[in-house]
Amino acid sequence: MKRILVVGSEGLIGKEIQRILYSNYNLICLDKQIKRENQETGIIDIECDITDKEELNAAYCKIKENKISIDGIVFAAGVTNKDSFFSLHRNSINEVIDVNVNSIIYVLKRLYDLLSLKVSIVCIASQNGCIGHEDRIIYGPSKAAIIQLVKNLTVDFTKYSNINLKINAISPGYIQDSYNEQFFATYPGKKYLERNPYEKLVKPLEVANIIQFLLSDKSDGIRGQNIAVDYGYTII
Repeated sequence: MKRILVVGSEGLIGKEIQRILYSNYNLICLDKQIKRENQETGIIDIECDITDKEELNAAYCKIKENKISIDGIVFAAGVTNKDSFFSLHRNSINEVIDVNVNSIIYVLKRLYDLLSLKVSIVCIASQNGCIGHEDRIIYGPSKAAIIQLVKNLTVDFTKYSNINLKINAISPGYIQDSYNEQFFATYPGKKYLERNPYEKLVKPLEVANIIQFLLSDKSDGIRGQNIAVDYGYTII
């Protein structure tokens, strides 16, 4: 059974990924904090701050000591801020860029020698990386950087690597969860939805289904691409 590493496994998307992949894959779950009541067979939990060099080294050692080859990676870790140009501070810039963009490079470089000969990687970007948006002055560019990073990694892996490495990005729209239901029922929330041709929120399962497809051999011809899962939000 193939082994998939889920980076940022305890977030909304990360948990949905675990749910739909569990029956067909063995999972390595990597997150800063993991609280699991029952340890399911086939899951290895590793608590790790992926921006911390020493913690990432420890995660590498744990995976290696289990003699695991990684067949796929999902980068679902990320931080969101709601700053405008006028409220943004240097610390926020550094945190968002480090977690959302740099960490992908940190993880890939550290775990590269644990990858199988054929690997599928999916990075979670955002609709905010495709279009302009108020109060996302650094979050949006960080997600746009992921989309461009996927393109450049595809070229570099093709030129310099002997691994058949497929990497793509997904840009979800506003995701439906228990925290934002009330907001989207308000006047400002409804105005956001009106910018969407279908006036719909994206369900976590809809994102996870695309991830599952990109991890599979059925998507072998898709390389270095960004797939918007947003009910058409970014086409307007």
